[in-house]
Amino acid sequence: MKGSNSKQNKALNLRLVLSEIVTQAPISRVEISRTTHLTKQTITNMVEELLSANLVIETGVKKEGAVGKPSKMLSINPEATYSLALRVFNDKIEAGIFSLLGQEIAVTEHSYLSGVLNEENLLAEIAKLYQELLVESQLSELNILGAGLSFVSQRHHDLSTYQYNLAFKQKLAEKLALPVASETTAAACAAFQMLYGEAKQLHSFVCVHISDVVEAAVVYDRKILLGQNGLTGAIGEMFVTPETDDKTAELGRLNDFVSLCSLKQALGKNFTSNEDLAQYCLANQDKLTPWFEQAAEPMRIAIHSLETILNCQTIIIGGDVSSWFLNKFITQLRPYIPSVSQYGDREVVRVIKTPNVEQVALKGAATLPLHAALSIENMQTLALPQFEKLTEVQALIFN
Repeated sequence: MKGSNSKQNKALNLRLVLSEIVTQAPISRVEISRTTHLTKQTITNMVEELLSANLVIETGVKKEGAVGKPSKMLSINPEATYSLALRVFNDKIEAGIFSLLGQEIAVTEHSYLSGVLNEENLLAEIAKLYQELLVESQLSELNILGAGLSFVSQRHHDLSTYQYNLAFKQKLAEKLALPVASETTAAACAAFQMLYGEAKQLHSFVCVHISDVVEAAVVYDRKILLGQNGLTGAIGEMFVTPETDDKTAELGRLNDFVSLCSLKQALGKNFTSNEDLAQYCLANQDKLTPWFEQAAEPMRIAIHSLETILNCQTIIIGGDVSSWFLNKFITQLRPYIPSVSQYGDREVVRVIKTPNVEQVALKGAATLPLHAALSIENMQTLALPQFEKLTEVQALIFN
């Protein structure tokens, strides 16, 4: 991406330089200049502001070329500021504090009876968990850059849910006195993959998240596409079979075959949580074979559709599942249906399994505040507290 050397584009340039440091570190000022086309003086000014705020540090030297002078390398300061991660389920809240490099500092969760918490109590419960995490991690509120929020979908996407999440995000920003960025779990995972994971060098990919419903985040030119109403990625609604349901006469959707709700229904048991489901599956792997076989073809069709429509570099599959479960599932998907992805040279495999999948969703939520700061387009996911003064780092990258 190119920057602008105009003084009026300071915010754009700062985000551009910060993005290069986050995703390419350790990186020199010369290397940033090459990729952004900003002048040496503009790069110097932006880097000095980031160094002054202690958000970036110099981490050694690298010689540029055979005769060039050694260049000081730049990286994110892992101790400069931290993110609060929040995943809100129908029956629990997962919360954690992470460094800007994705390192877990402290994690907790609180369970409650399904449907018991109203909005006021949910805000209070999150605020309580936040304070507990600060005490455990020995950090103060001034150390926190912002919060990343993800509501875990347990039903089909709809506009009312999206609008509720927008309103709740602003109320949470006021309650915690923090900037709050909100995305779907799939989009949060995509942000994590771009900053720290398998997609650091990719410009277009799809991140699929298998949970009670199947979500996806579509990334093009390193931007997460939100769509008209912010509902892009509801691929669980995709029709994948020609058969119709006996009760509704509707075609079979991906959620009917690949979601964890479909797995629970196939097993014919009531599970109090997805953790209980995971433990049962690990202990009774033979009972999952019919579901894996039934789910494979609908997922192949979904992969073929995504590749054919989007021509993405790869599809990254993860979810609220265990590593062995994901390994088994992806093994079942081969061979894939031929699509446009077979034409031309490939630099990356068609489907990537998310490494350490159990840890990525919460880490993804933690990346959302930093991800929001890296471009003007991403800022639409952010709510700022209206009556609180921002810290130096918050003011630098969010204003």
